[in-house]
Order: sequence, then structure tokens, then C-alpha cells
Amino acid sequence: MDSERLQKLRQQKQLILDHLDWINQEIDREINTAAPSKSPKTSRLIDAISDDKEVAPSLDLESAPRGQVVSDLYTELGPDTKSAAADTKRGCLIISALAFTALAAVCAWVIYYY
Repeated sequence: MDSERLQKLRQQKQLILDHLDWINQEIDREINTAAPSKSPKTSRLIDAISDDKEVAPSLDLESAPRGQVVSDLYTELGPDTKSAAADTKRGCLIISALAFTALAAVCAWVIYYY
């Protein structure tokens, strides 16, 4: 009943659908293998003070002032992040001042020689 061309088109359609299913499976497999084991939003505090790692005896939370506890945690967590914003601001201001000085020098040179 169906023409030979119609049968071939249906076979091709089925082959394409099978291939798309295979591609979707491969994409899912790559997504699952490429996904990080930890969420990037995981707190670094959990890593710094985990269950298998003992809390430093000098880190007495009840009797120590809050600033001392925070500085001890910063020491445990890594780089000094308290002054990072100030350092960034200072660097931007220095670069801006140098760029403005260079622009002023170029303007003065153009005015003087032209």
C-alpha cells in the first residue's frame, strides 16, 4: 500500500530519531561527568572546620571577643580578605592617576608643538 519512497522516508526518520536519542544520552552522560562533586556555593567554613578536623584549642568561641574569633577564622580560611577591597580601591586610584597624568602630558605636548 505504501510506496517504496514513503517506506524509505519513514526508515530515515526512524534512523534520525534513534541518532537524536543517542546524542541526548551522550549529552546527559557528559553533563553528569562534568558536574562538580561540590556545589560552588558551598561554604569554605565547612571545609575549614570539618568533622574530621579538630577545632584549634585557641578558638574558644564563648570567652574570646568576636574580633578575635573572626580573625582566627580568616587565618583558617585563607588569604586576608578584610583588606582586599581597600587594596583594590587603592590600585584603581593609582592607575587612574597615572592615566590622567599621561593624558595631561600628551595634551601638553600637543599644545606646545602644534
